[in-house]
Amino acid sequence: MYMGAKSEEERSYYDWMGFVGNLIGVGALLFLPFMGYLLAYELCDYDASICPYMMADQLSMFFEMQGAMVGLIFLASNYYIWLSMKRIEGVERVRMSALTLLVMVAIPFVMTYVWTVFPVPDPVSLAVLIPMVLAPWILGKIIPPLGRITVSSRTCIKVGFLMVVVGNAIWMTPHGFVATQALATEHLELPSDWGFLALMPAKNSAAFTLVFVTVVNYILYNRAIRQGTIVWGKIDFASQFVLIFLAFSAIWTMGLMGSVRSLLRKYFHTYNLMPDFTAESFTPTLAYAAWWITAITLAFYIVVSFAIVVTLRVSEAKAHVPGAKPVPAGAK
Repeated sequence: MYMGAKSEEERSYYDWMGFVGNLIGVGALLFLPFMGYLLAYELCDYDASICPYMMADQLSMFFEMQGAMVGLIFLASNYYIWLSMKRIEGVERVRMSALTLLVMVAIPFVMTYVWTVFPVPDPVSLAVLIPMVLAPWILGKIIPPLGRITVSSRTCIKVGFLMVVVGNAIWMTPHGFVATQALATEHLELPSDWGFLALMPAKNSAAFTLVFVTVVNYILYNRAIRQGTIVWGKIDFASQFVLIFLAFSAIWTMGLMGSVRSLLRKYFHTYNLMPDFTAESFTPTLAYAAWWITAITLAFYIVVSFAIVVTLRVSEAKAHVPGAKPVPAGAK
């Protein structure tokens, strides 16, 4: 709608709508990795054979695709923050503690080691994580000179981009470069020294890095809004393509993970209770599933777009209806 706005007032309004929509969408997105982990934990707790089936067997490529999509979503959301900050007057005055950047860079590596030694949900893992996240604020209070070492908002977001890429690379690192672990050979697997990148502690730290970076950038963005003046309607035109991508990729990823949840039943209608030996009971390839997910997502987009267009046309028609003149009571 921003791209089709005909006046500055409309452009400002749709710019604000995009800002609020992105804020709500990303706010909900932050919980998704943890909800996914919780669901996987419950499934594996119910039947341990589900874990290798998901991560190392028939559905392993689905999870590789999921990692790519989640990483792109977080990268796009942070890019939108970058574009949004460029329209804020006085943003150059906004700065962030250098300690925050150090924590941002250290989290994936430190927490990979900690969670390897003390796997979640060991209380020791949280005993390290919480102080580390709060370290910039605590050290800034205890040692004021450290707190006064700051970096610009642009530097902070650039480092955030880098750490999102690093986190996503860790998330997508497989144990073997094959479709299923059954086909893995020694020369197709990670070197033993790097094998820890394919384990869950590394994946957990990568997911937390994505969330932490996004939260820090939103704190920075909120600080910029309070210290500067946001000029609605002046956001870069590319931001609208970012919003479209975010909406499409989020829906597409939900479709992908929905197919994973369905395929985990294997050859059962109801897992371990009602077998399904029909010809349609098979595990599709990622390409086959992706085409169907894309078609469903596009159909959803078309339906929603049609509803929006109809609503806007009705609103415009009502706006152009001339107001009726008041008639005295009893007049004919």
